[in-house]
Amino acid sequence: MELFNGIDLEKLFDQESEYGEDMTFDPVTDELIDRAEKTMGYRIPASYRELLKYRNGGAVSEELDESWLSVIYGISPDPNKWGGLEAMFDNWKNEWEYPDIGIPFGETQSAGHDMYYMDYRATDDTGEPRIVRVDNEFENEVHYVAENLVEFIRLILQNEEIEEQPSDPV
Repeated sequence: MELFNGIDLEKLFDQESEYGEDMTFDPVTDELIDRAEKTMGYRIPASYRELLKYRNGGAVSEELDESWLSVIYGISPDPNKWGGLEAMFDNWKNEWEYPDIGIPFGETQSAGHDMYYMDYRATDDTGEPRIVRVDNEFENEVHYVAENLVEFIRLILQNEEIEEQPSDPV
């Protein structure tokens, strides 16, 4: 856990509920990651790979409710399984008409009306995409949240309301 060194990821996930179990898949493999990248057309950044290898998706602890993050998607052995990254990518892009700016990896408590994205329109100096929240209810308005996934997870674990900034339009 090189990139998440010093971050207690045990506190991030719901370890006990049936919903948490339903959103967690068997350990991820490099083959599953390769397939997901091909399906979505985006490279999965090192931080997300590391997080998936720690835990392949799951519900976020209910104790961390200030951010509105409720689920981090994992990669299912079946690319069409509801709740898996590839199926959800297709759903948000084609059914809900979210913008094609990156990977929607984090579902919110709004049940799809806004999503956390890895936004590839801007990356840090290591190639990690920034994290934004896209609000589908307001014409896919984009709000800057964090420079990268590691910073975002730190913010989630602080369990304080995240201060967002308006971002460039899609």
